[in-house]
Amino acid sequence: MDNKFAIPRENVLYLIIGLVVMVLGYLLLLGGGADSPDVFNYALFSFSRLYIAPLLIVGGFVIELVVLLRRKPINVFKRKK
Repeated sequence: MDNKFAIPRENVLYLIIGLVVMVLGYLLLLGGGADSPDVFNYALFSFSRLYIAPLLIVGGFVIELVVLLRRKPINVFKRKK
C-alpha cells in the first residue's frame, strides 16, 4: 500500500506536540495588563513573559519545522531490538 500522505504517520504526534508547545508559550504571554492606563503593572516584565514564553514559541516552531522537513519517521519512543 502506497502512502500518499506527505507526513509519515508517526510524525503527526510530533506536530501536535509542537503545536501544544507553541500554544503554551502564547498562554504564558496572556494577562499582566493594568485596569487603568494611569497605573503601571510590573507583571508586564515577569520572567516567564520575557524569557520562557518566547523560548517555548520558538521551540514549538523548531519542532514543527524539523518534523515537516524530515521524510523518515522519527522513532523516539520505540525501542530498538
